[in-house]
Amino acid sequence: ITTVFTLGTAFLGIGFVQGAAITVVHTLILEAYYEWFSPVGLPQEPMWLPFEDIWTLGIVAHYLSIFGGYLIALWIWRRRGFAVKASVRSFTLTVLGSAIAVLVLDGIITQGLLLREFPGVTFYIQRLLIAFVFLFGWFSYTGRDTASWATGALLLSLVWTTYSMYLSPTGLPAEDPTYLGYNALWVRSFPGSLIAALIGLWIVNAPIRRLNFPLSAAIMGLAAVLAIALPTVMPDEEGLAASASSSGEAMMVVGENPVDMDSTIPAEGTITLETVDNGNRWAHLQNIDEMDVTAEFTADGNSYQVMINQAQPRHPLGWYTTWFGVVYEAEMHGDTGIGTSKLPKVTPEIALWGWAEVSLNDEVIDRMASAHVMVMTDDPLRGVMLEVATEDKSLLALPDGYINVMWPEVGALEQPKAYERNRQWFGWLVMLGIIGLFGWLSRTAILVERYI
Repeated sequence: ITTVFTLGTAFLGIGFVQGAAITVVHTLILEAYYEWFSPVGLPQEPMWLPFEDIWTLGIVAHYLSIFGGYLIALWIWRRRGFAVKASVRSFTLTVLGSAIAVLVLDGIITQGLLLREFPGVTFYIQRLLIAFVFLFGWFSYTGRDTASWATGALLLSLVWTTYSMYLSPTGLPAEDPTYLGYNALWVRSFPGSLIAALIGLWIVNAPIRRLNFPLSAAIMGLAAVLAIALPTVMPDEEGLAASASSSGEAMMVVGENPVDMDSTIPAEGTITLETVDNGNRWAHLQNIDEMDVTAEFTADGNSYQVMINQAQPRHPLGWYTTWFGVVYEAEMHGDTGIGTSKLPKVTPEIALWGWAEVSLNDEVIDRMASAHVMVMTDDPLRGVMLEVATEDKSLLALPDGYINVMWPEVGALEQPKAYERNRQWFGWLVMLGIIGLFGWLSRTAILVERYI
């Protein structure tokens, strides 16, 4: 990003139009890089991104986020004349007071009223340190007028929320660390933190200049709307839930090759699965994806039962990603590097990896067998496929050492597509709002500079 924008601004100059054009160039370079030059997830779990994640959803998300960052930098650069001119001691104490005021209000509004739980002392220490450092740098460059503290409140709430996604669990030091899910972070914590930051920074910084009541009221009103509206349009569930089932005739693979779909015997039975994808943000030891799979079937005079209740956050040998156990509509097998190249490339509506308990004729033969399930409504492998120990053939009680059963039809399928779209639209609207806000502020800043 730095290379492209440094070269671009050196030849094209600095401005809204130049930034929009340079962002187009950079976004295309970025998508091409992920398409042909490098997978994501290095070094532990390399994964090549599918077409949708690069050229449809990805290209929009990358463009909006990068252009938004450019406009923030443009506004800061154009406001270089607003830098605070005060003693270091006075300015530092003001920033510290601002950080403390925001932190106290966030504890009351976000943690007390919206989330209704105490996040732990460590949580507050982290937030205080982040708030102080961020606000010190922000006010140093942008000043302390209404536009500065209002936009600073917005960006601080975003920094706090994204930091909590990856690096700031709740509970410490008295309890085990727990990472908040999507709804707790973005539907409650983000608008709550925004309101707290706006009020806290307004209290400390508004008296130094004539208060811009229309802008202040508009920003605080928007924050209040977010805090009230978001919980009503988003469900209470933290994760993305999906389920499927199939029953009746099936086919069971036999022989040396566990995925030879031409070497099968008849089978009959049922399989049901319920899954919750809680995200792919945390360490493998912190995995919280949920699954409940039950398969009961008969083949060649034997009865089988497979139960999968524990997610497999990592592949046992680290060969490829398992998306922390559950993933929806992700490419795998074929030439994707996920799964086996002996199967064609597929995009299952639901896929999971877990640890299975396997019973043969009502006798448990393995309690921790590696299992993989795919639900597919399209060819070339339409149906529900259950694989157990197909990679290591560790089921020693079975002649072939594995189980691979395929039901050719999906009997029932429920997916969280509407909820996923709501999340995407929410993210895009936030980024569009940032672009619109800082685009307008950048334009206003240059007009003020010319006037002065």
